[in-house]
Amino acid sequence: MLSLLVGLLAVPGQALAGQTPEMERLYREGEQLVYDVSWMGIKGGQATLEVRGVVQLNGQRAYHLVTTATSGPALSKIYRVDDRTESYITLNPMRALRFEKHLREGRYRHSSQTDFDHEKGVASFRYLDFGRVPREVSRLEEAERYGKYVNQEFPLTPGALDELSVLYYVRTLPLASSTTVVTSVFASKKNWDLEVKVLRREPLETALGRRETVVVEPLLKFEGIFQRKGRMIVWMTDDAERIPVQMKSEIIIGSFVASLTRREVGTPQARPAVPGGPAQ
Repeated sequence: MLSLLVGLLAVPGQALAGQTPEMERLYREGEQLVYDVSWMGIKGGQATLEVRGVVQLNGQRAYHLVTTATSGPALSKIYRVDDRTESYITLNPMRALRFEKHLREGRYRHSSQTDFDHEKGVASFRYLDFGRVPREVSRLEEAERYGKYVNQEFPLTPGALDELSVLYYVRTLPLASSTTVVTSVFASKKNWDLEVKVLRREPLETALGRRETVVVEPLLKFEGIFQRKGRMIVWMTDDAERIPVQMKSEIIIGSFVASLTRREVGTPQARPAVPGGPAQ
């Protein structure tokens, strides 16, 4: 549930070209957002959104985005969460090049990588079969010694975004009141139409002080970074930065709330190229 609350917004792909200056500004800052996640008022863990920096991937300049979700000490005793998802994107035009998902939630484990070929309209999906991996093995590097990777290919809508990168793009939009935005996103091995409704504007007390916010609701038709039940509402600052300051997701019993506790801005360091293409 912790990482459900990040990376599930979307925008129209045809609008990308006009937003490059705003995107460059957001990514160049090397921003990190830190959230406390609670359930019915009880702190359950922490989530982060981060721009790691610029890398070379398949000969292209790509921005590396990372989100993490971890359970706190108390919750970990009964249900441990240790999740990380990563996205590599270009900005002109904005396209997803690679999306990685590495999850540990209780006894459930998942590790996959999707590479996007927009020219061919193909998404290359690769996942680790955990069927033979002992339960006590938690680190991915150790799990790879026991399991095997399975490779699959699926049709891709050219220009489709992934589950994480769309959050960063939506922050550049005007988000006029009472409007709905639709785009294509590749998730759960399929192409989906994803809608974002602008619900209202309202003031909110945040870690950044009292801020005016724009409230949006992504209408999800797929299992995102975490499986979702019920509604999810996101509050973003109603200014040029569109900082997500609060996210709320309803579940069968109560709701989870992610509240921003810290925002850090720095200059990412140059890093070496990332190996290209899905591993065999």
